[in-house]
Amino acid sequence: MLRPLSDYRFPLFWQILLAMVALLALSLGSLAWWAQSNLNTLLNYQADTYARALGQQIANSSAEPLMADDKLALNIMFDRITDQHDSVVRLSIKSLSEETVITSDSLIAEQRKALQPVLKEYQQPIFFHDVLAGYLLIELDLSIVTQSLKRLAKLITIISLTLAFFALILSAIFARRVASPLNQLQEAAERVAQGDLNPSLPRASHDEVGDLVRSMDSMIQGLKDKEAIEHKFSTYISKDIANSILSDLSRKRHPITKTYGSILFVDLVKFTQFCERHDDEEIAELLNQYYFLVHMAAKMYRGSVDNFIGDGAMLTFGVHKDDQKHAINAICSAQILLRLIDMTNAQRKEQGKPVIGIRIGVHCGEVMAGTIGDHERLHFSISGDTVNLASRLCDHCVTNGLMISDAILKEPSTKDSLFTDKGSEILVKGKKAPVTAYQVSHLAPKFNRLLQEQEREMEALQSND
Repeated sequence: MLRPLSDYRFPLFWQILLAMVALLALSLGSLAWWAQSNLNTLLNYQADTYARALGQQIANSSAEPLMADDKLALNIMFDRITDQHDSVVRLSIKSLSEETVITSDSLIAEQRKALQPVLKEYQQPIFFHDVLAGYLLIELDLSIVTQSLKRLAKLITIISLTLAFFALILSAIFARRVASPLNQLQEAAERVAQGDLNPSLPRASHDEVGDLVRSMDSMIQGLKDKEAIEHKFSTYISKDIANSILSDLSRKRHPITKTYGSILFVDLVKFTQFCERHDDEEIAELLNQYYFLVHMAAKMYRGSVDNFIGDGAMLTFGVHKDDQKHAINAICSAQILLRLIDMTNAQRKEQGKPVIGIRIGVHCGEVMAGTIGDHERLHFSISGDTVNLASRLCDHCVTNGLMISDAILKEPSTKDSLFTDKGSEILVKGKKAPVTAYQVSHLAPKFNRLLQEQEREMEALQSND
């Protein structure tokens, strides 16, 4: 009894090769047909355009002799035209009653019979002072067009067959190159499934197959380091910090280093009073919605949510990963967060729920970043005067506003990018001298357009949810 085709093993090499051959045949055939069709249309269009233009000129020149019944002048003109234009084989004029007034034919009967398939006749009305005087019939020999199409068709066929030959060879080479390492990966996967974590892997090339080899190697390494990864991961919260730690498992702790970046503090306004007037479920719903918006605002502009502190949050830009535009990214993140809060408040009003207000402070400068703690529990900390000042700016900011420092305003990335008030000097805790701070009113138009687009995307995302 014959087995069904689905039970037979069909090697990947032949699958890839046959698929590429089929695709190649379809592509080259479609391309050849498209080229032939378009060339045919183009050449015929050019012939028609030429005939109409030439016919219009002859019709205009024939109007006056036709009205004067000057057949001699018409004959001379027609003979001159047929001599000058090889493609024009016959010219004739018919009256309004369809009677032939004059005819000039350069072909004898035998020639006309041989060329009949490539002859095409065009008709052009003859006007004399806007009065229809008759019709011009012009017959063209389109053998040049037909010959050009035949030559092009032959050339396209030769090129297609040549390309098909070389493409077939390259397809076979490519199919073998793909199939061979995949077969080795299959054997390696079977060994890993049996508990052997030291299989022989093929050489990782610089393509998708190489990516698969590297992924397999990474998976095997991940299995080996599973316990170490789980222990390291449990001591960190921030995703950026976790990725940094996991990139070097041999390092016991993240060293404390100085780095330069922007710090954003955001705080819920009158959250304590809100908690007193609402139950735990409403508070949890509000905080979850608020934390989601903060996370999305940070993610949109390469920021990291380093810490949630009660009803506040600290975001960093350019601290964990290099970012020359950390200042403007922090500002844009703050602006989109304010827009998202406004959008959310509008939705909450429609649902009869209380709205929320926020304050945001942004400052940039040097910070100390690293882990503190003992071997059982580690905490990643970002500290320094920059962090403290960003927090104080947040405290002094108006509700649903953004307050920035003079350092942010002087950053190259924010130049000509935002509009603020005249600035004011404020006294902050821990500072002997007053600090100049600015309330941001809006950004440059190019940023506003981007913010509006992102706001619409977020609104659509929340609507789908």
